[in-house]
Amino acid sequence: MQMNSLNRRKDSMSDQDHEARQTFALASMGHVAYHQWAEQARREHRFNIARLFDALSAARLARAGNAFLRLGLVRSTAENVASAFSGAVIGEIGADRITGVTPFARELLARAQRAIGEGRDLRASELGDLFVCATCGEICEGKLDGACQRCGAVPEAHKAFRAIEAMGTLGPHAIMAFLEQTEDALRTLVAGLDDDLLSRRMDDATPSLKELIGHLADMDAIFRQRAWLLLETNRPTLPPAHPPTLESAAAYRDQPIDVVLDAYHATRTQTLNLLRGLTSAAWHREGYHEVYGVINLLHQANWLISHERAHLVEMAQIRHDLIAADRRYNETSVANIVVTGSNEGE
Repeated sequence: MQMNSLNRRKDSMSDQDHEARQTFALASMGHVAYHQWAEQARREHRFNIARLFDALSAARLARAGNAFLRLGLVRSTAENVASAFSGAVIGEIGADRITGVTPFARELLARAQRAIGEGRDLRASELGDLFVCATCGEICEGKLDGACQRCGAVPEAHKAFRAIEAMGTLGPHAIMAFLEQTEDALRTLVAGLDDDLLSRRMDDATPSLKELIGHLADMDAIFRQRAWLLLETNRPTLPPAHPPTLESAAAYRDQPIDVVLDAYHATRTQTLNLLRGLTSAAWHREGYHEVYGVINLLHQANWLISHERAHLVEMAQIRHDLIAADRRYNETSVANIVVTGSNEGE
């Protein structure tokens, strides 16, 4: 009888695994189909239909991503690089036939493997700007010179993945709008919650809301130091050391929320004062970073915003989960706390 129960559990797990693989395959194909249909709609100037296809493409991508996670195929970056190179099996197809499909792709993945083996990211000297042909998918590195060597597509038909744009492409006005609104978003997130709840961790791996706000304050101070160097020094070399980790923000847990918010307010006020009124030339002042290469102030500001935006989403989820687990509170809307409407460019 115990054996029958074990067999039923195995069969159930096998059925769930098969369903996840099937969902991944079908949703991935749907994502590509809707994306291509959206591109065609834009070519025909049917922009609302394109927008519909984009939304449906994103929905299929989310379903594919969820199935991929259920299959246990997202692990550490080191394991993911290994899988991309030659590892995991998805359905009946080896991942290397889906990922490292060309000799050059495998060379790039091999570089990543070497860096991972040394416990670090790829350095700027190890990975140049990348350009992908939108027609055939050919990748080239460094400088885009002429038409695609594989299919003859013009340079304009390539998508660039430049180091200087890797953190985002928001321009000065959008950057300032985001930085000016984050404090209000944080105060909205903590409104109505007592210090005990704000100090509470959902589990050992999830920081408290106080720790996250303190972490954002620490990161803002690091950004301001880098911004000052870029503005006041001619092509400085920025410190390669990693910024403060979440673990270093543990001390904020024991502080009253007003103290934590005041710490964020103080550093963000100084940062805004440093950045207000800068000319376009100032925003484009360059420095050198070991990982990112030649970067400018726009790059570093986008780096800060990308970091804050991700944590704001995380905090909104933590707030929701805390309230759901505590009967003293009723859920209230915190819609639009994450600034997502900023326009890219200048």
